Amino acid sequence: MDSPSLTNIQSFISAHTGLHVDEKDLSATIHSRLRHVSLQSLDDYCAFLATDSPESKHEWRVLYQKITTGESFFFRDKGQFSLLRNTILKELIENNKEKRTLRLWSAGCSTGEEPYSLAIVINELIPDIHMWDITVIGTDINESALDKAAKGIFGDWSFRMVPKDVIAAYFIRRKGHYEIEPRIRRMVTFKQGNLIKDNYPDIISGIYDMDLIVCRNVFIYFQPENISIALNKLTKSLRDGGYLLTGHAELQAVPLHGLMPIAYPDSTIFRRSDKVHKRHTEPLVNFLPPQNIPIQHVPIKKSEKHHSHKTPSTHVTPQKSAIKRAAAGRPYIKPSVLVDEAKALIKDGNYPQVIEKMRIFLIDNPKQSDAYALLAEAYANSGNLTNAAAVCKEAIAINPLDIRPYYLLAHIAAEYGNLEEGKDMLKRVIYLNSNCVAAYLELSSIYEHTGDTAKALKLKENALSILGTLPPDTEIEFYSGLSVKELLVQLNNSYVAPLTKSGMKV
Repeated sequence: MDSPSLTNIQSFISAHTGLHVDEKDLSATIHSRLRHVSLQSLDDYCAFLATDSPESKHEWRVLYQKITTGESFFFRDKGQFSLLRNTILKELIENNKEKRTLRLWSAGCSTGEEPYSLAIVINELIPDIHMWDITVIGTDINESALDKAAKGIFGDWSFRMVPKDVIAAYFIRRKGHYEIEPRIRRMVTFKQGNLIKDNYPDIISGIYDMDLIVCRNVFIYFQPENISIALNKLTKSLRDGGYLLTGHAELQAVPLHGLMPIAYPDSTIFRRSDKVHKRHTEPLVNFLPPQNIPIQHVPIKKSEKHHSHKTPSTHVTPQKSAIKRAAAGRPYIKPSVLVDEAKALIKDGNYPQVIEKMRIFLIDNPKQSDAYALLAEAYANSGNLTNAAAVCKEAIAINPLDIRPYYLLAHIAAEYGNLEEGKDMLKRVIYLNSNCVAAYLELSSIYEHTGDTAKALKLKENALSILGTLPPDTEIEFYSGLSVKELLVQLNNSYVAPLTKSGMKV
């Protein structure tokens, strides 16, 4: 047999995907793929997969399609969907009725039947669903399956457990297949996702603070050590009190850190409990100076939400804006004046007033990135990280060159323990502003925390080099009220550096 052996390739694929593929099935697949990519040996094929090239990425996509089952149908497992419909989702809807948000994730969604089934149930349980901010995300490692899911077109085999009245209410019959109603299709977003390689929770993709995660019949294909890796990520992506539903008996003998099993007649479901797994109250990264962004979730009423986290696309003319202000009893205030007022309130820690002022201000000024940045900062320091992250994404959509939303997202990611995403956000800040001292220092802290002392040292030296070019009384961006001189004192107390290019010794 070629070297590495098929067993080694099996282990290599498992480490990348979490999946355990039977050697007999894998052998036929790999030897077939060798011919397609014009390689001679298992050794060559394994080396090819390990490269970071467009060709190897394409090969992984093909391989995912070959080694995953793709078996799914609507309302699969009648007992579990009965539990979701009659108990779990009703509880979540009741608990969230003030802020009118609901966040669901179908992990390992295959061709989309499961997340669409969830969307249908939610549609039936919430009479005023148009007043809610509903998030339903489906992820799978197989992009071909996701392409089919996004189209929302299914054959008869997907409906073998579905009553005819449900089919009639939510699907359109077209030439031998069924197309899901557009209103249900629009409720679901599909994203490629790898539970082993990807970082979760993930602020950018919207997978964080989930009320419910459904990950069924996924772990039966995983090696035991990979189940623990994926389960840890799923747990961290739940809000306190959120639920995880897996396939029957998939988590037997698996350590449940932070999850409390609750047995029902139809199934066992797992609830995240911070009493079981206390969430960090301090950032995992020791930022300089320490940032006070505690994790606690403040309910936001629907009337306060800004277009369900979507950037407004309509331009308001000055005349129409004036009419709207008059109708609402709002006097005209010069935008720069109101923004300056909000900045002063931020410094004084009066975050509720900033939130109120900026939300009103954005009605007439929907493209003002300064207002979005201030609103996001106020939400974060009020403890509402979910709204802060959403507003940051709105700010980036309006002005992708503004570094403030990326910087704040780095802090939010750190609060959720996602250091990789924190690094990515800080690197974007540095790319956009190569003189941002705070980004260098905080990225250095992350690398130091993860044991990469060489990169940590280099980044600190870069920060010191920049500080050496600035007047001592200059205020450091993002470190409100902290001057160059004061920051150097802090750095001197915690770190001794060699002479930098500026000649400064700290």
